[in-house]
Order: sequence, then C-alpha cells, then structure tokens
Amino acid sequence: MKKKYMLIILVSLILGILIGIVFRDYKANKNDYISKDDLIKKEKKVTSKSIKKLRKEKENLDSQIENLNKEYNDLDKVKKVQKLKEILSYTDVKGKGLTLKIDAIDEKTGNISNFIDYNKILINIINELKINGSKYISINEQRINQYSEVVLAGSHININSTPIAPPYEIKCIGDIEKLTNYMNKGSGYLKNIQSNYPIKVDLKINDDIVINKLAISNKLKYMEDEEDNIRGK
Repeated sequence: MKKKYMLIILVSLILGILIGIVFRDYKANKNDYISKDDLIKKEKKVTSKSIKKLRKEKENLDSQIENLNKEYNDLDKVKKVQKLKEILSYTDVKGKGLTLKIDAIDEKTGNISNFIDYNKILINIINELKINGSKYISINEQRINQYSEVVLAGSHININSTPIAPPYEIKCIGDIEKLTNYMNKGSGYLKNIQSNYPIKVDLKINDDIVINKLAISNKLKYMEDEEDNIRGK
C-alpha cells in the first residue's frame, strides 16, 4: 500500500513537472509569436515611412526637373535674344581678325570719296571679306550689318547715316585662318583697284580687335522676319 502511494506521488510529481515544462514552452512560443507580430508590425511601419519618404523625394525631384525645364526655356529665350542682338549689331564684339586701311596714294590725289562710292569699292570689299571668313565688320567705327547704308552724301560717304572721311579703316573679326589666308594669297580685287585708282590698301592681321555696337537704332524693316528665322533655328 505504501509502495502504491509512493508510486502515485512519483507519477503526480512527474506529471506536474511535465505540465510545467509544456506550459513554459507554450508561454515561450506564445511570446515568440507575439514578438514576431510586433517585429512584422514595426517592419511594416518602417517600410511605410520609407515609401512616404521616397514619394516625397520623388515629388521634390519632379519639382526640380520642372524648375530646370523652365530655366532652360528661359535660357533658350535669352540666347535667342542675344543672337538677335548680334545680328542687329547691338553688342560689342572682340576677337582676332584683319584690318584694312584705304587711303589716297599721295596728298595730290585729294578726296577719294567720289570714285570710292561710284565704283562701290567699300561695298565690294565688305562682300569679299564676308566670303573670306569675316563675321563682324566696321568702317571708321561704323558697324556694318544687313541694314547698313553706304552712300555718297555730298563730298563724303555716309554709313548708318553718319558721315565718314578717308582714310577708311575697315576692321573685321571672324575665322582668323581664312582671313590670314586671304591676306597672304592676295586679293585680285584689291590689286585691281590699286592698279586703276590712286589709292593704296594696307592689310594687317590683329589678335585684339574691338568692334563697337551700333550707336543708333536700325531701321527694323525686316525685324519680324529675323525673329522668325532665329526661332526656326
């Protein structure tokens, strides 16, 4: 009887221990599940914040791109206006180029304006310089563009409605290689006018030429056409 009682106590003790172990494991597993749930919730929260942050950064980038596009468009307009100013000679220019000086061969010759204008010598020289690399040209500090008038007015020549007198100094800026080649090989036209008229022409390459902008406004008869041409480029 005593042995049976002891056996029951031993079995009860073992069962109690087993129940305690099972309960402890259950509690531990439950805590693990709770911890995992919390971890998942935290990860979702962090992920959600990251997504919001990325969206905000994307919005900022989109805004920056839009601003850059506006700035680019504004810069493009500025470039077009600047190009138009150059075409109309409203800006000073500086660079390498060529200078020509046309004068009477001696003091006895007197005023050379009449036959210079009659034979369109200045206009012909301007055209020849353009063909040979000149981009910007002035005569006696008068800027030449497509609106410039070179005409005889009494005993002198007018350019841009401004009287000029000999000697005529022509400055041009442009492709220095072409201009140098033009000077070195010699111009048939310049040789011809020096052979037929009492004038002399001196040419010189210059690395530091300044051509000033027009002092007066152009007669902008074709202003709209020029603006349209620039927009099309």
